Amino acid sequence: MKNKRTHSLNFLSRLIFLLLSPVFFQYFAFGFIWHSIYWGVITFVIIIWSTLILISPFFGRIGCGWFCFMGTIMDFAGKHSFCKTTYNRPKTWIKLLILIPFFTSAFTFYFLNKEHGLTHNFEVNPDFLPLNMDMHYKIVWMCDIFFAILIAVFLDKRWGCRHLCMMGTLTSIGAKYSRLLVVVDTNECTNCGRCEKECLSAIPLLNYIKDNKGLIANPECLLCGKCLQTCKSNAISLKFIWNRSKYKQENKASSNSFIHGS
Repeated sequence: MKNKRTHSLNFLSRLIFLLLSPVFFQYFAFGFIWHSIYWGVITFVIIIWSTLILISPFFGRIGCGWFCFMGTIMDFAGKHSFCKTTYNRPKTWIKLLILIPFFTSAFTFYFLNKEHGLTHNFEVNPDFLPLNMDMHYKIVWMCDIFFAILIAVFLDKRWGCRHLCMMGTLTSIGAKYSRLLVVVDTNECTNCGRCEKECLSAIPLLNYIKDNKGLIANPECLLCGKCLQTCKSNAISLKFIWNRSKYKQENKASSNSFIHGS
């Protein structure tokens, strides 16, 4: 799919979910997973993010790239960043430093509540957390937005998504094996670098074009279509690649025949 409108649709999707976030805050904000575990209930927020984690081996980080309102705020704010950093791989120990206490504390309180008969044994009750946007939740929502802006302005493009986000960590595990990938036709690519410059995740795309036969197999890719929109030579597309090794072999053969033919 070489659709230049992909990123426009992506932008529209993210904008809609951003505008809906104050209304459906308890359904979208992954912090409410902690509340769900605390009470022992399968709520909408667990269903939504569990689904996005489960499909990540097929569709990568589509949840982060198309639905997450925090990521959208970072995209807006990142355009005005004071610090333009180069891409660096997320450090696992930092992610675990956030992930482990989050789930450990939630399950600790769950078992404490269970002893007092306060839990619900993880019954499926999607709307258990009411959409009650009272002053408390308004303050939490505004703090989330402020935090996202602060990170993006001082630490550049989606730095928080790569290094701090718990759901980003979990979806990136599956995204390593994603079948849906950004693919660059190495015969058409001019190595102009526009795609890398505009990438929302600051992925070093030119390295993948050079060393990975055009397969952008980076788990931080958001599948947002920004690179498709940016490419002047229409060399970039979104494809389902079921066998990466086979694709790279075929691409290598194609590149060789192109070189010999010319």
